[in-house]
Amino acid sequence: MKLVCQQPGAREIKVKLLLTGGQGAALVLAPEHPLLAQLLATVAATDGGMAETRPAVFQIPMEGGRASLAFAAHQLVAVITDPAVTMQDDAPAKPAVAAAVPQAAAPQAAAPQAAAAQASALSPAVAAVAAASAVQGHGDLIRHRVVQLDGFLSASEVAWLTELTFAAESRFVPARLSDARADYRQALMLGAPHELWQLMTGKIRAVMLDVMGQLRMGRFTVGNIDCQITASVDGSYFKQHTDAGANETVKRQLTYVYYFNREPKGFTGGELRIYDDTIRNGKLAATESFQLIEPRHNSIVFFQAAVMHEVMPVNMPSKQFRDARFTVNGWVDRA
Repeated sequence: MKLVCQQPGAREIKVKLLLTGGQGAALVLAPEHPLLAQLLATVAATDGGMAETRPAVFQIPMEGGRASLAFAAHQLVAVITDPAVTMQDDAPAKPAVAAAVPQAAAPQAAAPQAAAAQASALSPAVAAVAAASAVQGHGDLIRHRVVQLDGFLSASEVAWLTELTFAAESRFVPARLSDARADYRQALMLGAPHELWQLMTGKIRAVMLDVMGQLRMGRFTVGNIDCQITASVDGSYFKQHTDAGANETVKRQLTYVYYFNREPKGFTGGELRIYDDTIRNGKLAATESFQLIEPRHNSIVFFQAAVMHEVMPVNMPSKQFRDARFTVNGWVDRA
C-alpha cells in the first residue's frame, strides 16, 4: 500500500482518530511516519486479520512522551487527515462486493480539496460510515458493507426448520407495520417458536465478532436478538425502509435475514436491495443506486439496521405456501 498526500511538500499531517464509543484523539505526524501507514492500513482492513502493518494494539506517545494513548486496533473506526492522505494499492483492484450491483451511475469523483474539506466537517458517526464504505474513487458515494454467509445451518437443521414452517402454515398472519400502511408491505409472518429462537440466536452470537469486523463497525456488546419467520408468497414485497428509524428501535445495530426455500425453488424475485448513500451538508442522504443481494438458500445476510433497504416483489406461479420465499429474520440489539 502506498500513501499519497494530496498537498505535495506538506511537512506534517494532522490526524484525528475516531474510536468506538464516541471517543477520539488528535496527533500530528510526518507524511512518511510509519504510524500513519499502520493506522490507515487498520482502517482499510476488511478481513479482521492483523498483518504486520496492522498491530493488534496501538501505543502512541503523547505530549512529548509524557503521556501515552493505548487502544486495541479493532476499536479504530476512522482516520481523518489534514491535508488529505489517500491509500493506493499496487495490487490489481478487486470487486468491492460479491453481489451483483445493478445501479444508477456513480457520481463523479470530488476534487481532493473538496473531499478533504468535507471530511473535516463530518460528524464522527458519518465519518465512520464513510471510512467503512465498500467502494472508493466515487467521491461521496457511500456503499454499505453487507455480509452473506452460505451454509449457515446444517442439513438436518434446515430440514427441521422447513418441516416446522410448513406445519405452522395456518398460524401465519399478515405482516404489520407500526404506521399500519397497507401499501408498504405484503408478507406473512410468525413469531419464532422458542426452539428456533434458541437455535438462531446461538448461531448468530457465535459469528458476531467476525460479522462486526467484516462490516467495519465498532464492536459492541450484543443484547437482545429478535427472531421471526416470514413467508413471502406470491406478490409479497417490502418497499424502501430502515429498521432503526424510531425511538423504540434506537438499540438496533444489525439486521439479519436467513433465507431458506423448498428445492427446486418455486419463486422468482424477492431480491434484497441495499441502497447507497451520499453525503450532503455533512449528513447521509439516500441515492437511487444499490447492491442487489440474491436470496440464496441456507445463507444469512447481515447489514447495519439504519441502512435503507427494500425487498423486491415475489413471483410464485404455483401460489402454494410451500413454494414461498421463506426467511428467519430480525435484529441484533446493543446491550
